[in-house]
Amino acid sequence: MARVDKRFQLLMTEEELELLKKEAEKRNLSAGEMLRLSFRNEVYRSDSYERLEALKIISNLKLK
Repeated sequence: MARVDKRFQLLMTEEELELLKKEAEKRNLSAGEMLRLSFRNEVYRSDSYERLEALKIISNLKLK
């Protein structure tokens, strides 16, 4: 499958941008890479949470 790159703009306050840069610098990353990793982690965490919730629902079902 071909990779498709999509771009978007993210509006941040000066304070938010400075905090992002400081955190990225601590981890020896660029601000852009820090954002990409954060988004990837959030998507993975959300997906895992939804799977756990589905398993919880399934485990609570009573077989007829």
